[in-house]
Amino acid sequence: MTWLKRIGILFTWLIVLVGGALALISSQNLRESRPLKGYVLTIQNPDNQAFLIEEDLADVLAQAGAPWDSVSRKEINIPMLEENLRKHPLVLGAEVFSTWEGVVRIEIVQKEAKARVINDLEMMYVDQEGHLFPLSAHASAAVPVLSGVSDSTQRVKALRLLDQAAQHPAFPGGWSALARNEKGNYTAYPAWHPHHIEWGWPNEFEDKAHKAHALYAQLLQKKSLDSLQWMDVRYAGQVVYGFND
Repeated sequence: MTWLKRIGILFTWLIVLVGGALALISSQNLRESRPLKGYVLTIQNPDNQAFLIEEDLADVLAQAGAPWDSVSRKEINIPMLEENLRKHPLVLGAEVFSTWEGVVRIEIVQKEAKARVINDLEMMYVDQEGHLFPLSAHASAAVPVLSGVSDSTQRVKALRLLDQAAQHPAFPGGWSALARNEKGNYTAYPAWHPHHIEWGWPNEFEDKAHKAHALYAQLLQKKSLDSLQWMDVRYAGQVVYGFND
């Protein structure tokens, strides 16, 4: 192949690349300047936790110029809109983009409550990372109650205990509540039966759960399980328990 042919091929590819880039820029400019046709908002709510509805975000959208009917896309500050949507205490994530049809798509992911936290007179939800967020005016979640957990580290440890209990056969339905005292000891309240367990430190879960499971089986055999009021699994090799009067 002569050098003239090589130069010709290079120029051909250069023209193709430049033409493609110009076409892309032109189509992008057309998209930016094309009048919009409003917006569609979707909210991804966790199961049985419809805390957030569109009306909760109405002020944020209005401040950004919604409903954006017959305005161009370049008039919307999408990064700022996403940032403001994420500031809502019930929003976990937000993504905003426009389609080729001229519709602004707003996709919201709502936070998920793993438990309800009660400290003094304040009540809030807590997510998987131990972060608090407020209750909703639209729905209430059937989640366990935590008390005595004052920071995210304590909340994450308590959530870990709740998760372990929910997966263990000794505790059908998991624990309905978990309380932590000032010394870091926990008291658990199983969902399936009205009694409480002095659990102690959040360690040796399998050993403590096994002792509770064995006691349930023993009392069931003796037909005295219904009278169980409390048990203490903190002691090595034994379980202390008591009955209702």
